[in-house]
Amino acid sequence: MLNKDELVSQLGNIVDVDTIQGVTVSNPIKKNTELGTKIKIVPVLVKNKKSFQFSKYVGEKVFHNNCDLNNFFNVLVEEMETNFKQCEIVANKRLTILMNKKKQFTLTGVKENLSVNAKAVSHNKAKQYILPDGQYVDWMYKLGLMDKNGVVLAHRQKKFRQINKFLEMLRDVEKHIPENSTIVDMGCGKSYLTFATYYYFNVIKNKNVKIDGYDLKKDVVEYCNSLSEKFGFDNLKFYCKDIAEIDNDDNKISMIITLHACDTATDYAIYHGIRWNCNVIINVPCCQHELFHQMKNSAFPMITEHGILKERFAAMLTDSIRSRILNLVGYKSEIMEFIEIENTPKNLMIHSIKNNKPIDNDKKHELDEIIEQYGISPTLYNLIFKQ
Repeated sequence: MLNKDELVSQLGNIVDVDTIQGVTVSNPIKKNTELGTKIKIVPVLVKNKKSFQFSKYVGEKVFHNNCDLNNFFNVLVEEMETNFKQCEIVANKRLTILMNKKKQFTLTGVKENLSVNAKAVSHNKAKQYILPDGQYVDWMYKLGLMDKNGVVLAHRQKKFRQINKFLEMLRDVEKHIPENSTIVDMGCGKSYLTFATYYYFNVIKNKNVKIDGYDLKKDVVEYCNSLSEKFGFDNLKFYCKDIAEIDNDDNKISMIITLHACDTATDYAIYHGIRWNCNVIINVPCCQHELFHQMKNSAFPMITEHGILKERFAAMLTDSIRSRILNLVGYKSEIMEFIEIENTPKNLMIHSIKNNKPIDNDKKHELDEIIEQYGISPTLYNLIFKQ
């Protein structure tokens, strides 16, 4: 049997507080009282600081309060003393705490949690790069993606998966983004992924990266700035401004992102990324009309005589040309599938990382021939090779 202080000391020795996944306090001494029927505890991030959220169930209501890591075991045991006989902890160890009528405690069922230990062996990379369902994240709660317990809402599961998919892509380019550099998000819209980008680099990776979002809709910019302030994202600002007016004189801009920029807006974003000498250029194109209206129907009549096939072929040709141009100007450019952001079938991503390879004249000649064959004048080609 252990008294309160002995129990707190034992928990500190047995349980690594950073590995706690969840705690359930149950079996109340007094039923149906204002002291509650159970308590659910999960790790949360509030203003970029990890703590634990206590959710106490009292009748049909749930009351929430937070506790910092250093004081967690003291608060937990005090809650048990108040009204609860049992507590289950899932962390690096799985264990049960029992309390008798004399408020003496017993630890039972202590055993290794192999799933947590396996993550520790791999330096917890999976936990760092993927936002788990069930872990409260302040900005995601305030954007209506999860509830106060960190549980992702059923109708937001797709959006949640999209954000995680994007974070995986950021993981792949993270080594090319220096500390204290700047990321530009062009046509940011309501900015779910802009906030996710900030969270990844500044909270998960602690890189102190500045992020500037640009959109031509004043009300969207004002709304996003208010959210950024509410979340405590000091290095995230939004501007109602054309990125053509921006220069990279201090060489701080390391990446440009455009997600579903319409038609030639993607071309201008790629052009500015090249102009700024960005390490990474990420584009998810949308609404590609330019080449559709320029293509000679005689160039490939079996396809171009069908409107829907011509539209799809024009989009494929547009992205192929963009990727080829990026390769020619010193980027390793790949086209990959990307889960759409707003339930759109436009789900291809042009993913480019600077490698500084010299121009391949044979590939440039091949590109020139294709442009001549189809009778087209692509915006990005003109911006790069005809100015």
